[in-house]
Amino acid sequence: MSLRTHTEQQQDAINRYAALLEEAKIRISSIAGAIGGRTGLPASLVQEFSYLQLRMLCELIALGCLTAHGEIIETAKLQNEWSADKIVRQLAVLHPNFYPHPVRLTISPDRVHIDRLESGFLTKTELITLYGTCGDRLHRGTLKKLLANTQQTKPATFDDIAAWTNKIITLLNQHLISSFDNLSHFICMLKRSDAEDQAQVALALSPLPS
Repeated sequence: MSLRTHTEQQQDAINRYAALLEEAKIRISSIAGAIGGRTGLPASLVQEFSYLQLRMLCELIALGCLTAHGEIIETAKLQNEWSADKIVRQLAVLHPNFYPHPVRLTISPDRVHIDRLESGFLTKTELITLYGTCGDRLHRGTLKKLLANTQQTKPATFDDIAAWTNKIITLLNQHLISSFDNLSHFICMLKRSDAEDQAQVALALSPLPS
């Protein structure tokens, strides 16, 4: 078996994926500030702002998957697609294991141990559901719906927003994305404490079969 080094294309993908994680980190933080009462906005507008950020986070996750799987030739047809649910559905056809998988990393001087998490994160099915929910929340609605809400106004709550945000954090905090041939793996951290909380992305390459 021969050892490999990553290509210039892969390094470019690493840099772009890390930039997407940095943006995700800002949007997650903005949701925490909003539902924590630090904006001074009415609760209904905090809800709208937060669902907008959740929608953008869904799109960042989908675009991150496209970035990580640029080696799949068929992804070229998705370069102009912005809709997160469409990207996710089409990537699932091209590569069933395309989606990030959350992990717990144990880093020592001579090795990195990886444990896969199996629950508590935003699954690809939930991403599609959340994306649709955000779209519904960001429309004013029909007159019929408006009149119905006038008759029975409910106080705004942020429980669902917090729950969705926590699922996204669990997904992105530490995660792994494997290539179609399972020979290369993005190992990603949303924040690395020993690197000033910057997002970190590394590429692990399996030896090619001899």
